Amino acid sequence: MSDRDAARAAKTQVGRLVAGFPTVNGVGLRRDGDAGWVVKVNLTGEDAGLRKSLPATVDGVRVDVAVVGPVRATAD
Repeated sequence: MSDRDAARAAKTQVGRLVAGFPTVNGVGLRRDGDAGWVVKVNLTGEDAGLRKSLPATVDGVRVDVAVVGPVRATAD
């Protein structure tokens, strides 16, 4: 189970690993009941190359990848 500080450090590393991938639209943290804090990588579309190059864990912190689509501003 990873704590928030470990997840923050892993997030920095993951951010560096995914920096060159245009399908990435966000890297953040989320809480998972079984794993503690995990790094979540959001994608605009499926990217097999990114999934292949990204480790499942970074320094013991799980890395989750999800296709969430493009991020768009909403009008209020």
